[in-house]
Amino acid sequence: MTQDHTIILHTYNDLVEANMALDKLKENGIEGYLEDENVMNLNPIGGVELKVFSKDKEAAEKILNG
Repeated sequence: MTQDHTIILHTYNDLVEANMALDKLKENGIEGYLEDENVMNLNPIGGVELKVFSKDKEAAEKILNG
């Protein structure tokens, strides 16, 4: 069994935009999650990270950029 890890696919400055990207991935069968969305008001420079499994990176990029 191989162990897959999560990677940061993209960092967003807008929580709505981050959620839209996550929803688009989920609609296409790619699991992911947002990190740091609850602390965005405390540290707006860092942004919201969209994370996916490393095995899904290429497909996720195609979905979001296509």
